[in-house]
Amino acid sequence: MTWIIKRYQIILVLMALAVLVGCTNKYDPNVYTGDQAMQADSISYGTITRMNSVTIKDENTGVGLIGGGIAGGLLGSTIGGGSGRVLGAVGGAALGATAGALAEDEFQKTDGLQITVRLDSGRSVSIVQAREGSNFSYGQRVRVVTSPNGKARVLPY
Repeated sequence: MTWIIKRYQIILVLMALAVLVGCTNKYDPNVYTGDQAMQADSISYGTITRMNSVTIKDENTGVGLIGGGIAGGLLGSTIGGGSGRVLGAVGGAALGATAGALAEDEFQKTDGLQITVRLDSGRSVSIVQAREGSNFSYGQRVRVVTSPNGKARVLPY
């Protein structure tokens, strides 16, 4: 019986680590990946003409669904005995998978900001980035930094 509990604890720790990895905010305009470091980006200057609150949502990886199903199945299998134990495992797996999928769905969301900038060239661009680290106001002068892969971010002037 103790090996079941230890296996259950290990699975829960691995699931928690997987969820925490998915919580990193990759849309923060002040965070760069290793691939973005030490490359020449083009810079345009302009003025903010519009801002909208948006939600940025990544695709679900299935980690929540699978991890929740496994943890729920293990936990459910400790209930009852005989055929009741099988039913507990199946029910626990179904409930755990549902809860895990819902939790992952929430962890994949980031509060974002769609910023429209009228560039000095006369062209307008719209860029979505994380709200965190984006303290802007209408009419503010900003820099639009565009990397060679086409990804852009709005930064203070």
